[in-house]
Amino acid sequence: MKDSENSNSESSNFQQVSYNNDNEVDLVDIIVQLWKGKVTIVVTVIITLALSLVYLNVVKEKWTSKAIVTLPAAGQVANYNATLSTLYAQNPQDKPSITDLQNQMFIRFSASMNALSGSLANQEKPTTLRIEQVNKGSNDSLAISFVAESGKQAQETLSKYIAEVNKDVVDDFGSDIKKNLGVKAKELSNILDAHKQIAINKKQHRIDVINQALKVAMQSGLTKSQLKEASYLSDDTLYLLGSDALNAMIANEATKPLDYDDDYYTAQRALLSVTHVQIQTDNLQSFRYIAKADLPFRRDSPKKTLTVLLALILGGVLGSSIVIGRNVVANYRNRH
Repeated sequence: MKDSENSNSESSNFQQVSYNNDNEVDLVDIIVQLWKGKVTIVVTVIITLALSLVYLNVVKEKWTSKAIVTLPAAGQVANYNATLSTLYAQNPQDKPSITDLQNQMFIRFSASMNALSGSLANQEKPTTLRIEQVNKGSNDSLAISFVAESGKQAQETLSKYIAEVNKDVVDDFGSDIKKNLGVKAKELSNILDAHKQIAINKKQHRIDVINQALKVAMQSGLTKSQLKEASYLSDDTLYLLGSDALNAMIANEATKPLDYDDDYYTAQRALLSVTHVQIQTDNLQSFRYIAKADLPFRRDSPKKTLTVLLALILGGVLGSSIVIGRNVVANYRNRH
């Protein structure tokens, strides 16, 4: 009788344990299942690892070279500034200062770099050229970076782009000042022509006045001067010098050089300066390096160590999921 009761009790306990096992996760059972399915897990890890190695060999690498630039130094724009001094010799108050010139050139450089960045991004095969402010809210220094498939290529391409943009900016400034000098030379030539015409008109007017005085003197029968001592004579009383003196004056006026005022010679000096100035842009730069394009020693992507590690984790998780899922399906089939 007791044996029967004990048997019923054990059966009840077994059913309770089974019930608990069906409704709760048994960690030991899971570990046992994973251990039995270790081959599946290892194979899955190997497959994901192999796929990650294939990915690392196929995917394009990305390396970033970076340079930091700022406004050109005063010495780098000194020759250009000297040429501007010649251009603005007559109006020095209109000439931009060294600081203004440095800012103008760097702003033009920055704008050209941003334009290049946009055009590279819009290509059929886009490439990445980034321009960022070193100090947020300040345009006095820029960080320029370029992404390529190798570190050397990134460094060389970035250096090339910076050099090309600088050359374009320098050429533009050289072309601008040549045009301005040409316009200034034409303006000064026109001023000189105007002064010359005024001098010619003044000379002709003087000859006309003397001729008129000669007519009056001849009609008055005055051949000799009627003045006993030198005195100021107006145009109306010039005939008192007599026809002999007036004829001599006419001959003298005809060969007398033109009489120019000081403004004429000031403009002439300015024209000579403008036409003979040497435009030197050899030393002209639109920027100055704080740090040249560096040679990266670590690629941006793909990260080899991280990729392999993620492949191992993914393989382990996926393999474990396969083993557990397979056992769950098998248990379900056995119960039903």
